[in-house]
Amino acid sequence: MSAKLNRAGLAAGDLTTKTLKTARQGLLRVHRLLLEMERVELERSRGRLAPNEYLQAVLHEPEFAWLRPASQLIVQIDEALDEADREEGPVASDLTASLLAQVRALLTPIPPTTAFATRYLQMLQRHPDVVFAHRDLMAELPKGFLGPPPAQLQ
Repeated sequence: MSAKLNRAGLAAGDLTTKTLKTARQGLLRVHRLLLEMERVELERSRGRLAPNEYLQAVLHEPEFAWLRPASQLIVQIDEALDEADREEGPVASDLTASLLAQVRALLTPIPPTTAFATRYLQMLQRHPDVVFAHRDLMAELPKGFLGPPPAQLQ
């Protein structure tokens, strides 16, 4: 039995896996930028950090704690993609939908109800590169994952 192909010639599962990989890349870009912005701010107060000092700061300093939800979500996406690779199949569509919804929720900082949302909103207001990475990631998500339902924005 062959898989039903869409207009792009991809099976439905391949499309969800491809979408998840694209979201992962975008989330990684945002995460990398946020880490770098926090590093710059930390180095302003403490001076230049050696690579091992930077790693220790990321893992243990409170200035970086707010980034852990993004780090954990990247790990969850990696685990889902690795599992699909091991099984030589696509990521389940319900798992893809859940992970994409988590990306959307994490990167929708209005209203700022978490430490991540509060700091992310500040980063968006201060750093154009973060705005552009955010815009690019949100544009890559399927339409249903562009933001929270309007009722949640009130």
